Amino acid sequence: MVLRWREYSGRPNNLLLEKLHHSIGQYQKGSRAIKIGLTTDPIRMWHEQRREGWSEMVVVYSTSSHDFTAAVESDLTAHGWNRYYTSWNYNPEGEGLPGSYTRYYVYLLLV
Repeated sequence: MVLRWREYSGRPNNLLLEKLHHSIGQYQKGSRAIKIGLTTDPIRMWHEQRREGWSEMVVVYSTSSHDFTAAVESDLTAHGWNRYYTSWNYNPEGEGLPGSYTRYYVYLLLV
């Protein structure tokens, strides 16, 4: 059971999105099951999900931009990855508090 950080970051342009699709496809080929989600706390999410039987979690994209996150979600949906979505939460606890900083992480759960 492991949490891996193999993320891309930045503006979701064609090159970045192609890399992201390729990466997800490669993980899918090597796994019996896959789920895609969004979190602001990958470590907490992994602690919760590994109890559900997942053997690996891989963070594949990170950004502090809500708009970039929405663009990545839209692109993944357009390419059919939404059938693997497990959770996509845009309203994390504590978001918007004075001095708070929110970073969004797209992750894969694998068996």
